[in-house]
Amino acid sequence: MSWVSENLSTARDKSWAWFEQHAHSKHALIWLAIIAYTDAIFSPIVPEAFLAVLMLVRPDRWKQYLATVIVSTTLGAATAYCIGAFLFNTFGATVISALHLGPSFVHAQQLIRGHVFFALALASFTPLPDKVFTYSAGFLGAHFLPFIAGYILGRGTRMAVIAYVVGRYGRGVIQIVNQYFLYIAIFTVALFTSYAIVHWHVLPRRAHVERFQPATLNVSTSTTLQR
Repeated sequence: MSWVSENLSTARDKSWAWFEQHAHSKHALIWLAIIAYTDAIFSPIVPEAFLAVLMLVRPDRWKQYLATVIVSTTLGAATAYCIGAFLFNTFGATVISALHLGPSFVHAQQLIRGHVFFALALASFTPLPDKVFTYSAGFLGAHFLPFIAGYILGRGTRMAVIAYVVGRYGRGVIQIVNQYFLYIAIFTVALFTSYAIVHWHVLPRRAHVERFQPATLNVSTSTTLQR
């Protein structure tokens, strides 16, 4: 366990050194755009870390940083959505038919299409990679406009919070986040899971039961009157 922790710390330190080096470059905005775009598609490098370093170096350019990162990550999300849709059109239907997953796939489509805006808006505040949601939305055929609107809202809010907090409180807040990141991640996942269970499982079942209760009462009442 200590070996894993040491390697993670070493990788984080090397990444941070790379970010600090390129934050002073005249091409810092270009690097931010590339990192934000590729993060939504395949890259493991998150733009939040580079954005935090940029805010430490030049906090007065926060508007340029936010505009660049939000536009670039949105374009990346749209690309990932199109890739997911392309994969489904290429071989998705064949695989689903071969595995006899048609009803399950239809149910998943209905679920994601009905809640894609809120799912994407909340996904940005979980430790799960956004790539999971962007590819899934394209593969399941979620409506593009609510998908991209939810993504912009969630990701834009997260970037704005990072820029504000780092710009206001400096390097100290980054050390606190690194120290308590695991606990923050667990709390966020638990909160998102609780919301998902209540919103997509408990409430629909309750509505289903309440919808059929009046019909049962009416049948009982009519049977009593006939007697």
